Amino acid sequence: MHGAEDEERTFEALKPDLVRSHPGWFAVICGRRLLGVFETVDEALLASSRAFEARLLPDGAPVLITEVAERTAVRVMARPYARGGAATSGTIEI
Repeated sequence: MHGAEDEERTFEALKPDLVRSHPGWFAVICGRRLLGVFETVDEALLASSRAFEARLLPDGAPVLITEVAERTAVRVMARPYARGGAATSGTIEI
């Protein structure tokens, strides 16, 4: 399994285009994959939770939710685990 560094590098590579197209929105990244860009952090959290519930992402895979900005004010790193069909957060760093 990869570490959180992949998500950071992926965001930095995508950041110039995202800042132009979706400033102030929230990107959801797992590994080297952009899962989507959402208008609110709540929408981003819900989308990542649904991806784990649908088993589109492996349990415990790091997910980065970050504000799309040159200098981000909000950044969440989580390792959700599905238990009984529902996703729960293992750790959250802000």
